[in-house]
Amino acid sequence: MAAWEALLEEARAYATRVRETLGEARVYLYGSVARGSFNLESDIDLLVVSPHLPKDPIERFLLLQGLNPGRVEAKGLTPEEFAKAMAKGALWWLEGALEL
Repeated sequence: MAAWEALLEEARAYATRVRETLGEARVYLYGSVARGSFNLESDIDLLVVSPHLPKDPIERFLLLQGLNPGRVEAKGLTPEEFAKAMAKGALWWLEGALEL
């Protein structure tokens, strides 16, 4: 359980950096760490939902990666993009996600 707690702490620290940078943001932990089926090589999958993300996909990617000192793999969506994707059922991979 100590390994999971360390990964969760890394995810929470990233979520804190996101909120310090963007202000309003919802951060979801999903994937193998959220399910508890991770291994030593697993990354930490996070989805950031914020109205303050850059519109340009490359700028968005660079911002989210720039906040990452570890093994976080973050995707970013605006609330509008999130709502559209949820309505289409395109975020099925968020099932079982934890909001940080």
